[in-house]
Amino acid sequence: MYEVLMPKMGETMETGTIEKWRKQEGDKVEKGDILYDLATDKVSLEVESFYSGFLKKIVKAQGIEVPIMEVIAYIGEKDEKLPDTAGSIKEQPVPELAKTQQIKADAAVLDVSGRETANTTVSPEESERVPVSPIAKNMALASGIDISKVKGSGPSGRIIKEDIEALISLKSRGERIFISPFAKKIANEAGIDYESAQIKGTGPEGRIVKADIDAYLIAAKAAPKKAETITSVSEAVRVLSVTPLKGIRKIIAERMVESKQNIPHVMMYAVCDVSNIISLRTRLKDKIEKTHGIKITYTDFLAKIAAAALSEFGDINSSLQNNNFIVYSDINIGIAVSANNSLIVPTIHNVDKLGIIGIAMKRTELVEKGRAGKLSLDEISNATFTISNLGMYGVRSFTAIINPPQGAIMMVSEMYEAPVVINGKIEIRTCMEIGVAVDHRIIDGALGAQFLQRVKEFVENPEMLML
Repeated sequence: MYEVLMPKMGETMETGTIEKWRKQEGDKVEKGDILYDLATDKVSLEVESFYSGFLKKIVKAQGIEVPIMEVIAYIGEKDEKLPDTAGSIKEQPVPELAKTQQIKADAAVLDVSGRETANTTVSPEESERVPVSPIAKNMALASGIDISKVKGSGPSGRIIKEDIEALISLKSRGERIFISPFAKKIANEAGIDYESAQIKGTGPEGRIVKADIDAYLIAAKAAPKKAETITSVSEAVRVLSVTPLKGIRKIIAERMVESKQNIPHVMMYAVCDVSNIISLRTRLKDKIEKTHGIKITYTDFLAKIAAAALSEFGDINSSLQNNNFIVYSDINIGIAVSANNSLIVPTIHNVDKLGIIGIAMKRTELVEKGRAGKLSLDEISNATFTISNLGMYGVRSFTAIINPPQGAIMMVSEMYEAPVVINGKIEIRTCMEIGVAVDHRIIDGALGAQFLQRVKEFVENPEMLML
């Protein structure tokens, strides 16, 4: 019998939502078959089965948000019975100490609430079947925590990462925790003071679990609220909706707060005459569309221009991580795109090695996949620089927030006609404001200005890209 676990798809992923089960209980499953559709904080994915057999039981239904490394299903032989506990699933043995001696009753078992449970004696054979995720087991070993003394909060009593983290916190602070780690996370995100709210826990020994927080949120939303519980203004304000942040919107919020709090931004702007680049695109767009079936946009030109400037000013193509100033040789540009009432930033890799047609083809592919929710992790990862273009919305100028851990972002605004002095004469030209925000911890303002100056030169003289 095999456990199907919620996978960790990326460094920032903490939970995932099963959008759709492709197989149903009792179905034959071959290794490599698409088992379910997964929605993470960044992207939707089709997840293949690692095992062959029959889908014996679906533990987590569609639409359920599940912490990483929790059991979501079981796969086994057709006539194989489900175990009474997850402990009989293929688990790694616990430390050798448990094999050589019995765990005595004088060491009380702890659950993540910090309360003692009934004393028990666990034999070496039983200790080998303690249901525990591999990550939780490694954390426990590293922290000197005996997993036989931990009561898990996962399915069938499985010990998960959050249980060990809670006990590590308990051990270091001496605090008593009466709420599961996942429930606490949800409560904090929703702004619920679970202690003063007097939420009744339905978990083991009265522990507050996720279902208790969900029930509280439903009841709070249905109940009439006083104005002071909704807004700080003196008059009552009618509320249209209250929606906890989750998924990609939550990740965006966290990263933007992180960026503004930790990254000292230096902003600078230049007004560019884009008449020549308009003329160049006008001459090329019909031929390229007829030959290659794609439309080239100003974003494609700007991505190429940014890559050319980054090739000359490599320190802009950088980041600060763990007090290390990292300069990248690859020039991977993220293009911010609005899709499905949210923001995605697909990555065009090695832009400096692509021509305008190659950039346009890749951008078109990524945008279409992004709006269909089909981007892979690789297609939204490892950008070293970002371009944010709000020109299509008529925005004349704006400030953008650097997407950590990148060191800079370029801001592109609308095109507009303006009087310009050329050789002592006033002419009407099409202009655009382009800005750059840099991380002042690693990029000086002067360097940022030189980079922006080079971008302006390329924009006003696009033929220089041929040199």
